[in-house]
Amino acid sequence: MLEPRPDAPARLAALEQEAAHQEALSAGDGRAWVGERDGEHPVVIVGAGQAGLVLARGLRRRGVDDVVVLDAAPAHATGPWTTYARMHTMRTPKDIAWPTWGVPAVSPRAWFEAVYGEAAWHDIAYFPTVAWQGFLQWYREVSGIATIGSTTVTAITPTTPDGPLRVGLDGPDGSWILLARHVVLATGIEGAGGRHVPALLDALPRERVRHTHDAIDFAALDGARIGILGAGTGAFDNAATALEHGAASVDVHMRRPAMPQVSPYRWMEFAGLIENYGSFTDAQKWAFNVHLSAVDQPATQNAIWRAHAFDGFRFRTSSPWQGVEWDGSEVIVTTPHGIHRYDLVIAATGIVADLARRPELAAVAADATVWSDRLTPAQVAQNPGLAAFPYLDGDFGLVSRSAPDASALSRIHMFNHGARLSEGMLSHQIPGLVGGATKLAAALSRRLFARDADALLTEYLAYDVPVGVHIGRRPAPADAAVAWSG
Repeated sequence: MLEPRPDAPARLAALEQEAAHQEALSAGDGRAWVGERDGEHPVVIVGAGQAGLVLARGLRRRGVDDVVVLDAAPAHATGPWTTYARMHTMRTPKDIAWPTWGVPAVSPRAWFEAVYGEAAWHDIAYFPTVAWQGFLQWYREVSGIATIGSTTVTAITPTTPDGPLRVGLDGPDGSWILLARHVVLATGIEGAGGRHVPALLDALPRERVRHTHDAIDFAALDGARIGILGAGTGAFDNAATALEHGAASVDVHMRRPAMPQVSPYRWMEFAGLIENYGSFTDAQKWAFNVHLSAVDQPATQNAIWRAHAFDGFRFRTSSPWQGVEWDGSEVIVTTPHGIHRYDLVIAATGIVADLARRPELAAVAADATVWSDRLTPAQVAQNPGLAAFPYLDGDFGLVSRSAPDASALSRIHMFNHGARLSEGMLSHQIPGLVGGATKLAAALSRRLFARDADALLTEYLAYDVPVGVHIGRRPAPADAAVAWSG
């Protein structure tokens, strides 16, 4: 188990000084050219995890001031890393590119080496999850990103096509309203819908069903028999967590006959695709994602080994759940290979895209274009779940059905899993942030500039501050004159 170096605080302090120095070297004049106006913030970012924090820093580096960052979780616990991300290590290789905005000292590697040492960095292949959460908290603090925590967005409501967006909020001090020119939803994997629990589990008592994204009291499962539907990495992580807390047995059921052996995500992790995915035609984007869903990816090796370390673990392939019932004392699951009896079942079945399920988007969901609006019936039939994803413009913005060229919906940006088809699977995830955050920050800056173009031009034409030019020979320095006279 990794332990911080004894001198980690001093090393972090030195790193922070180096970060400040690097920022001074690369910041230019640091001029903030756009900020709050008549109570309207230029950008409100919903979500203070990795995507929201990186974007906030990038906007400030571009001179966009008065950006508001908020999160439903307390500021110290944003992202999934202290809740349903139950893996011991991240799934992304440690050396993936990270958007430093010209300041390498705020990279994950720089932080890790300061805390744990260079040798520890050499020894790991994947970032430990607890360390990643520590890095993000440090990143927020060293970046000076003030976060409004424990605050949920209840509604995003356009006023007029060119007017501010009204952002309804509910926090510890009650309900209130923020006005925003642009709203960025950096709300992770559930940001375009919610958890998918198959309908065949509806007949079970609620206390007998969990989803891998739920808060689960694993200590209460001591001695329990557990069945897990689905065999992605999350299934194995939850199985291992349950067994580590004393579960009697855990079965992971996979519909496929064998675990996939190829991970298309590893192929995706190159700058050409990450930066230029949006250049694909709609037909190419659709084919790309239909294939990705069909081949899927294997669970990570570490997660598989973690679960298989327990005698009470079973991995069952070719084992779709054909029937599920509750007999009053246990859950009875029917598969092609027989009957299984459990005290609790966990759905490791991912998410579903459905904008209407998001309270913050309820007011606009009916007018938001989805991919099925741009596909043929035959294409939709290939994968109805993918067809329900939002169809976004090149700036991650929603596209209005009723007014595609003049709607405030284009100022609601889906920097979350909802961008999967339109802007790329990795755009908001760690491997893609260097492309996705850069693209979105540039787009927001461009659109804010376009809004203010007339005012900026007027300011430029009226600019008359003298620079202090003197005609004639350069005056001799006073100390030089004294030295000559001596």
